[in-house]
Amino acid sequence: MKIKSISTYLPFALLFASCVSNNKEQPVSDSTFVDSTNTEYTLSKSDRLEDYLLALDSNDIQSVSKVTAKFNELFPEKDTVQGDKAVGLIIDFMNKLTIFGNRTTFDENQNYSALVDVEFNEGNADIPEELKADYEKINKNGFRVREVEGMPDLEINPFYIQNNFYPYISKNFEIYLQQMAQENKEGFAMDAAIIIPYQYLVQRVIWWEDFAKNAKDPWLKAKADEQYEWYLTNLTIGMDNTPVIEGQQVSPYFKDAYAYLTELAPNSAAYKKLERYINFLNDNKIEDAKALLPTLIGSHMN
Repeated sequence: MKIKSISTYLPFALLFASCVSNNKEQPVSDSTFVDSTNTEYTLSKSDRLEDYLLALDSNDIQSVSKVTAKFNELFPEKDTVQGDKAVGLIIDFMNKLTIFGNRTTFDENQNYSALVDVEFNEGNADIPEELKADYEKINKNGFRVREVEGMPDLEINPFYIQNNFYPYISKNFEIYLQQMAQENKEGFAMDAAIIIPYQYLVQRVIWWEDFAKNAKDPWLKAKADEQYEWYLTNLTIGMDNTPVIEGQQVSPYFKDAYAYLTELAPNSAAYKKLERYINFLNDNKIEDAKALLPTLIGSHMN
């Protein structure tokens, strides 16, 4: 399962020098003009890393090793403010690679099932000889192999992020990444169907709501809001193969999920937003419930 993740971090503004003009009633002297050839704009470390990332190949997973080396060059010491932004950029880039890097990583004639979950199963010794070079390349560049609809698929390896970047990020961002890693490990959906217990879905909605509410950095709050909206939308309408409403009735999965939400977090923003909708569904007023959907999820509707 790929948590929607993943997403674009907010651009970071450059600091520009300003000059104070002379009294506007006085003639403008030559000293008021700035020679642009002598003006220097200092890029932050995260800006420099972003420029470096833009030049890398987002189809080649070996780009991750290159950007990790560049990160170590730019961040010889801890700097959590800049580190959060820089690591966020790297993770965004790695998320692109999980989409575009598959075709350059996997041979359609090769069976990669032996590599699935090998990091979590501690089965490295069982890797077939013909896959060892592939595994080394994948692992060295921060990925692991999962299986989606019988096909190998790249996923970010949380151990790589932890080992290479945790010392340079804030505690809040570390918590964010740990939650994302846990959710990736547990999974979420397969074949357009939710596969986790309803309790997990509700818990994730509430967890991200609380985290976003307490996040002080605007860019981190924005990322948390994305996760919250993603899970809340799925709690509201389900997915193609696990819809909330089936044949003018509420699916048992979501009926249980709404009862659990009501019991677990009746004061949450999520419950308050869905309360009327849930009440209509509980009363089997399906059309009334459907009429609320545009105001509940808006652009998320198909």
